[in-house]
Amino acid sequence: MKIVSTLLVAGIVAAFCPCAPAQMGRDPLTSREVELLRDSAQEPKRRIDLLIGFTRERVMAVEQLHVTAKDGVDNSAKLAAMLDELADLIDELDDNLAMYSKRGDDLRRPLRHVLEAEGEFEQKLKPLENSASPEEKRRIAIALEDATDSLQSSMDSAKVMLASQLEKRGEEKDKEKLDRQEAKQRQGQPEQ
Repeated sequence: MKIVSTLLVAGIVAAFCPCAPAQMGRDPLTSREVELLRDSAQEPKRRIDLLIGFTRERVMAVEQLHVTAKDGVDNSAKLAAMLDELADLIDELDDNLAMYSKRGDDLRRPLRHVLEAEGEFEQKLKPLENSASPEEKRRIAIALEDATDSLQSSMDSAKVMLASQLEKRGEEKDKEKLDRQEAKQRQGQPEQ
């Protein structure tokens, strides 16, 4: 009985072990990109600009792979991998924006850059969706859907975050103005 239960446990462990590496995924960043991001951890604007640049590079690579696929070269596996990287980078960008927002950093300009860039990325992915061959669509469908969903989700959250930042920063300016007025009034009143 012990042998059967031991074999059963070993079989279950073996069955689930191959799944673990697949769930972890690979880092979409190169070692150079990781180093640049590490150096900019305390500079939200610079870090966001770097992530936008890395994402833009992936979008350009996706476009290039799609163009060569039109020339008869089957790049669907590479294209799907690049779309996965693109989705991961967009998610990373979104996570960084959320982190900096929670810290209370002023993200009005970076968020405008993000929205502009993501609008550009969306326009560049649409032709891929529309002009891919049926076979290519079938091979990259999941990766393209993930990248498109990540992009749309990031754009939606960036819009909400920008509205919140504008509201918050406006309130801060009004508060600062009231604080200055109160300070002037206190200076003008005789001390008691």
